[in-house]
Amino acid sequence: MPMVSCGARRWRGGGVVLVALVCAGVGGGTAADEPAGAPTAAARYRTPVDVACLPDGHLVTANATAGTVSLLDEEHGVLDEIVVGARPTAVAVTPGGDVVASIREAGDLVVLTVTGDRLGERGRVHLGFEPWHVALAPDGTRAYVPLSAAGVVAVVDLGSLRVVHAIEVGKLPRFAAVAPGGTTVAVACSEGATIVLVDATSLTVRDRAPFKGLNLGELAFAPDGATVYFAWTYDGGSHPAPGNIRRGWVTGSRLGRLRIAADGTATGLDGLTLDVAGRAVGDVLGVAVAERGDTLLVTAGGTHELLRVAVADLPWTQISGLEVMDPKLAADGARFSRVELGGRPLGLAVDPRGDRVWVANGLLDAVQAVALDGVSGAGTVVAAVAVAPETTDPQARLARRGEVIFHDARRSLDQWYSCHTCHYEGGSNTVTFDTRNDGSVGTYKTVLPLWGVAATGPWTWHGWQTDLTQSLEKSLVESMQGPQPTPEDVAALAAYLDMLRPPPSPFRGVDGGLTEAADRGSRLFASARTGCTTCHAGPHFTSPENHDVGLGRPADRYPSFSPPTLLGVYRKTRLLHHGKARSLHDVVTRYHGPEKVVGGEPLSTAEVDDLVAYLQSL
Repeated sequence: MPMVSCGARRWRGGGVVLVALVCAGVGGGTAADEPAGAPTAAARYRTPVDVACLPDGHLVTANATAGTVSLLDEEHGVLDEIVVGARPTAVAVTPGGDVVASIREAGDLVVLTVTGDRLGERGRVHLGFEPWHVALAPDGTRAYVPLSAAGVVAVVDLGSLRVVHAIEVGKLPRFAAVAPGGTTVAVACSEGATIVLVDATSLTVRDRAPFKGLNLGELAFAPDGATVYFAWTYDGGSHPAPGNIRRGWVTGSRLGRLRIAADGTATGLDGLTLDVAGRAVGDVLGVAVAERGDTLLVTAGGTHELLRVAVADLPWTQISGLEVMDPKLAADGARFSRVELGGRPLGLAVDPRGDRVWVANGLLDAVQAVALDGVSGAGTVVAAVAVAPETTDPQARLARRGEVIFHDARRSLDQWYSCHTCHYEGGSNTVTFDTRNDGSVGTYKTVLPLWGVAATGPWTWHGWQTDLTQSLEKSLVESMQGPQPTPEDVAALAAYLDMLRPPPSPFRGVDGGLTEAADRGSRLFASARTGCTTCHAGPHFTSPENHDVGLGRPADRYPSFSPPTLLGVYRKTRLLHHGKARSLHDVVTRYHGPEKVVGGEPLSTAEVDDLVAYLQSL
């Protein structure tokens, strides 16, 4: 679907028409020309989530909290910092030394120049729909940008800063990688857990490789382009009893291998569990190939470490195979090792010299260098560069402590999963869980987002919890089977959750206003015709009362439900408590139509489209 000019573009997927405003012009600007709504560079924390290496040895980081990109080196620290927009999440470097950054909440792709020790903005293109990552063609002429809210990969010509194509790949595409020869693009779609192979010449989907899991992470090609590796969290489907957790029947951390034939189609999909019995791995994300393809590097943010895996003779199994690692591999330090980093290691980049890998550590506000084989001190941290000074603000420090707890898998039994594993980035995920939180067994439910949680009580799907502190403590002790938290731990976690806000909806106009369809939908939402505001009212679109809307099951312990907030509902791929609704269209036509909620007439096709447009705008 070519897109060559500024204006409305329609991407049809999952039965829902997505309308994007894609600006094809080149937008100049520097740090002095701050994008509207962007956080300032004076934010207390930077939170680097990705790092890339420049040809001259400098580094660049995408700083999610501050809305900036930093230029730094090992000797002098931060050399320059430039405001790029709300929540940058990825950086990549072209062969010519330009920096390309995806700015998720601002919806932009930005190209930065590096002149000496200074950053400057060459231009940007507005993509909308949450550009989550960026992968570059080997010659640096094109960027492939997964737009997670639209289910497409935008292909951007970096010379003209024009979107030249949009490839429909599936729901929640978050990460992409380009094969060394430039002919294949691999995309990780978290909904449905699928690796999608795209032909970079025809810009069409060649093949899809689905499997079971959630929270798909980064991808990295082997040097020959015939294999792509990726990280993800396995969904075991069992409730969190100690035996289930230790067997890997609840969640697990995995490394995947997709083999690719000469014609670009998938020929085999394998898995390797990374969890060691008694000492699991939590929240894998970053993946890189080092030492000419001999070593795989994986970041595990939940357990604060970098994993180093030798490629040769790995015991690959079927994609959902063994729950714990082969003991022989786990005990062989030459083949599998774990480097303790602290904080929350995320994106990583192998230094062009090949002697080290740089890791963006968000919760340490630093980048760390880990030595690779062939040099003295291999597998150890040999350098750390701070991206921001440590703050002394007590409230900020309290919330940061809560953020550390939220992302800490060591708060669970044998460190298998964290709060973040289920509440991805404070929101939801793509599967249902049986947490037994309400005392029932076998009542699998979707995960509720935590945005504005302090103001949206009572809590849980059935609204039986009325004390947030007790709810948080119960989650840490029972759902995670972790140690008893201190009162200070719970207070810190509550302070962090109080800071969480839903992301701005990319389905609004570029000025933040409602589209015409969403405006009509807002009136329909508020009307007695639908009855929506009976349960979903106020700034959080929820209710302090529980309601019985006829969706209960015999196994439920409680007959009624606490209406969840609708803020950010466009992000959910499984809706209602049982997750059977797979789209907002399903919700308003099959499960929550006015004929079922208030006994009225079903909505017309046009009314359904308008109401969905409004819900997507929240």
